[in-house]
Amino acid sequence: KWDSNVIETFDIARLTVNADVGYYSWRCPKPLKNRDVITLRSWLPMGADYIIMNYSVKHPKYPPRKDLVRAVSIQTGYLIQSTGPKSCVITYLAQVDPKGSLPKWVVNKSSQFLAPKAMKKMYKAGAAAWLDRAPINDPTAS
Repeated sequence: KWDSNVIETFDIARLTVNADVGYYSWRCPKPLKNRDVITLRSWLPMGADYIIMNYSVKHPKYPPRKDLVRAVSIQTGYLIQSTGPKSCVITYLAQVDPKGSLPKWVVNKSSQFLAPKAMKKMYKAGAAAWLDRAPINDPTAS
């Protein structure tokens, strides 16, 4: 819900308690064609911290679609490090080949604003969810 660029996302298969295969498609700015990706995702709680990583895989039931460009996640993930009971630092790594006929300078330039924009959306979504749960007159809820 927090990312308005998402077209569709769903789980394809659960591999272990900490890994699955998933599908994700997103809108690209005009005149670019929208993209999709199938990834093997894994996650691991590490005490108060959490790591989530993924990379592209092929799946026989989900071949590339004609209306989308199949991108490749070389390695993408998040390291979420606790800095207190109600705070954290998120490190985001995205090594993605968007495929298609995009000049390298377009890919490099877009990555300068797309990743920070995604992090800002995530922050706002987290803040909104926290505000929905926080009692208004409870001084410990800050």
